[in-house]
Amino acid sequence: MLKTEKIKRTLKQTKKRRKNQVCKVYQLKLQNLSTADIEILDRMFLEAKWLYNYIVADVSNRLNSKAWKLKEVEIKTPGGFESRKIEVLSSQIRQGIVERIKNNLKALKKLKEQGYKVGKLDFKSEISSIPLKQYGNTYKIDKNKNRVKIQGIKKKFRILGLHQIPEEAEISNAHLVKKPSGYYLHITCYVPKELNKPKQAIHEAIGVDFGIKNQITLSNGIVIRWNVPETKRLKKLQRSLARKKRGSKNYQKTKKKLQKEWEYITNIRKDIQNRIYALLRCYDIVAIQDENIKGWHSGLFGKQVQSTGIGGIISRLKHSLETLILVDRYAPTTKTCSRCGHIQEIGLNQRVFRCENCGLEIDRDLNASLNILRIALEQKGLTDPLEMSVLPVGCGKVKPVEREVTARILGNTPYIRVNFLCEAGSPLLQ
Repeated sequence: MLKTEKIKRTLKQTKKRRKNQVCKVYQLKLQNLSTADIEILDRMFLEAKWLYNYIVADVSNRLNSKAWKLKEVEIKTPGGFESRKIEVLSSQIRQGIVERIKNNLKALKKLKEQGYKVGKLDFKSEISSIPLKQYGNTYKIDKNKNRVKIQGIKKKFRILGLHQIPEEAEISNAHLVKKPSGYYLHITCYVPKELNKPKQAIHEAIGVDFGIKNQITLSNGIVIRWNVPETKRLKKLQRSLARKKRGSKNYQKTKKKLQKEWEYITNIRKDIQNRIYALLRCYDIVAIQDENIKGWHSGLFGKQVQSTGIGGIISRLKHSLETLILVDRYAPTTKTCSRCGHIQEIGLNQRVFRCENCGLEIDRDLNASLNILRIALEQKGLTDPLEMSVLPVGCGKVKPVEREVTARILGNTPYIRVNFLCEAGSPLLQ
């Protein structure tokens, strides 16, 4: 009873601490790996695949309270079934893999309850992440020497990027991740909310319009464009891979080169996503329209949408940005005049909105972003300017603090282009 009470008391204390903390994940890279180190890490991922597939092959009989104790499993080979020993994976890491299978089954059950057609868990041809569920046991970090010790491996690995984690952070579980560029440790930490605030806050409300030609148009006149298409090297490697015999050594070498090139492109897109998120979180209120990105993909502009990764940015904002207000996707933000509220038809080839009622001429994306902001403020009940704690800035009136923050966050990357619009849709004089 004493132990149970102690566990309950500890859980209550943890829940109380979590109210004033924010969950963040830091990526650290394992450095200076020798051939022997790579072999043992590859063996760990191979054993994880064996264990996962062995349990999935007969879930009803093999997924039980003793599944994590398995030290020998059967795998299917071209010559039949053979037994393999689990030598590198420790007992707690095996527990993490078993819990992952249980969580996958729970997710399938929820989808089935919601009316989706679901099947069985699929076998894994390759596992790219291994759960390390307890800091101090499954893995340990030596901050003074920049080393990490993984349970089941004697050697301590040097890690790059440990300086990212603040001293006040509470380290939790982690994942050992295998990528084409190397091995990484994704560490989950709980950071005090005070440390998670933006360096420079902008006390304004902002409307954001997403598009094809201009990826992002803000209601203050800032236009952000970027495009990261498939590289020539990627296309060349794809053609080379198609000519190789599947399963041969040359096929595997080309496949690894192709994976590295995809990782390079994905990293650039993620960097842009992080910069856009960092900029928008500086504002007190951010309003966006709940766009149907899936419909964009199936239309004429699927390739442009894919190369910009707008869907990933919208998803990131929905899940992470606390100050976000969503506007209904069917609201006629492009057709409505932001000055008088008159609704009229406008074609895709018309880049300037000319109101038939009041004569306003304004960039169509800028007009849409102003309407998105107006609708969002109405939803929040901030329609009366005297009651607003934050007010939208005028069209084309970018404040010095906004220019400074935009230049600091977006100005040091060659993939992003920023300019400013006035009411007529032409660039403002810098």
